[in-house]
Amino acid sequence: PYQKFSLSYAMAQSAKLFIWEMRVDDTINDVKYIPERLASTGKTDLTEKQISKMIGKVFIERTQVNLHSDILDSPDFLWEDDIHEPAYTFFKFHLDVPERVDLLNTRLDVLRDLLEVLNTQLSNHHSSRLELIVIWLIVAEIVVT
Repeated sequence: PYQKFSLSYAMAQSAKLFIWEMRVDDTINDVKYIPERLASTGKTDLTEKQISKMIGKVFIERTQVNLHSDILDSPDFLWEDDIHEPAYTFFKFHLDVPERVDLLNTRLDVLRDLLEVLNTQLSNHHSSRLELIVIWLIVAEIVVT
């Protein structure tokens, strides 16, 4: 019975991981046009609020995969009776759970990097606008006096 439980636990982890993979794939599909647009036009039409929402979404997905789920954990029953751990480990590795988690984290890192670049670009644009306003205010001050 514990061997079947080991298999079912590994399969459940794999299924849960599949859900996270699908969510990350959806996020990738939502933002995949951004690098292409950056390459062709040098800018995007995203607002600071939209970029912040995307950053938040990626952060939530990453924390749910790594902190709030049991994908990376071994089941509690293995702590009580570790004779069945080899079966669980075999099934877990057969389903590529560790590699899939690493790949998922890599994809989330790439998404985070992209969004950080966008956020930096937006901040630089905002700073440039403020500098121009200050320059025009100085020019106006000089003209008035």
